[in-house]
Parts: sequence; structure tokens; C-alpha cells
Amino acid sequence: MVRGEDVRVWQAQMKRRGWAIDVDGAYGAASRAVCMAFQKEKGLDADGVVGRDTWRAAFALPVT
Repeated sequence: MVRGEDVRVWQAQMKRRGWAIDVDGAYGAASRAVCMAFQKEKGLDADGVVGRDTWRAAFALPVT
């Protein structure tokens, strides 16, 4: 499991966008599931990895 402040920042942004996610700084199965659902919603490669495109989408694309 990946942990860190960058994970916490992404989780907090996803929570602000309306996703049901714990903001605990730990990227586990629940965070991965949210990531994959978000990626599918935004037409990104749904690999469950918060890479450059997923990070940008979380902060730049409109909430749908």
C-alpha cells in the first residue's frame, strides 16, 4: 500500500468532487476503486494508477 501526502491531496480533491473516499493518505483497495471509476467516467485508461493524466483530470476537469 502506498502512503503519503500526495495520496492525501488526491483523496481530498476526490472527496471535494463528491466521491466517497477516506482522506487518510493510504492508497489501498478503496482508493484504487474510486480511481478506476473516475478514470472510466473521464474516458481515461482505467488502470487504477493516479498518474499525470488522472491527477490533472482530478483538478482541472469539470465535476460530472
